[in-house]
Amino acid sequence: MPGFVREHFRPLAGAVGLHLLLFALIVATAWRWTSSKPPVPMAIEGVVVDERAMPSEGTTPRPKPAAPREPEPEPSAPEPAAAPPPTVPDPAIERERLRREESARVEQERVARDTREKAALEQRQAQEAERARQKAAAEEAARKRAADEAARKKTADDAAKRKEAAEQQARESELRRRLAAEEEAAAVAGSGVTDQYRAELVQAIERSWLRPESARPGLECTLFVTQAPGGTVLDVTLGPCNGDSAVKESITNAVFRASPLPAPADPRAFERSLEIVFKPTE
Repeated sequence: MPGFVREHFRPLAGAVGLHLLLFALIVATAWRWTSSKPPVPMAIEGVVVDERAMPSEGTTPRPKPAAPREPEPEPSAPEPAAAPPPTVPDPAIERERLRREESARVEQERVARDTREKAALEQRQAQEAERARQKAAAEEAARKRAADEAARKKTADDAAKRKEAAEQQARESELRRRLAAEEEAAAVAGSGVTDQYRAELVQAIERSWLRPESARPGLECTLFVTQAPGGTVLDVTLGPCNGDSAVKESITNAVFRASPLPAPADPRAFERSLEIVFKPTE
């Protein structure tokens, strides 16, 4: 017998283990089935019969009302499964996580700060560039105004110099002309032609004068006569005169009737504006 056991120990041990495993599975299944399904109470319904109240033979028994059935109790809710125990984090992992979060927060703040500083720097640079542009524009406008003002002043000065030079030249020309005219008049006057010419003018006016009755001896009137070349009288203005209005009017009419006035013997003695003293002979 011992030799048989030693020879067949492994098969026997395997069979015993297999049976034990099957028995354990059966027990576990039964335990789970009994623990998951609570027992349902059974109600037994009975009827109590009173023999005294039994009907006699030949009568129809009356059934008694059935007793009310008690409600079946509801099955109790299964107990909730136990919550797994909380997991305790590893301190090293938690410190690493906190370190990474702090690094990320610091990096975000740095990026935000750099962004703000960059935006502020760009804004300052833009403002400085705008101020520089406005200053340059103002300086350029000032230079342009100064250049325009200098150009206008130079133009005005040049024009004033040219005008002054022209006026000076005209004055010099007029002075030379007057000097020449005076020299010529002096020469003519020295020759007696001017005196003769004025005497002829007075004679021509006196010949045309219609003497009014109010004219008195010693009449003397100054006449300012403007004549055109050829002796045509253009205007007559009466100066100091000791005659009355009739005499004055008659003398003025006499000048116009004498037009054209006689020409001088020397053309140099001709004058467009004449001052004649009219003294008629008695």
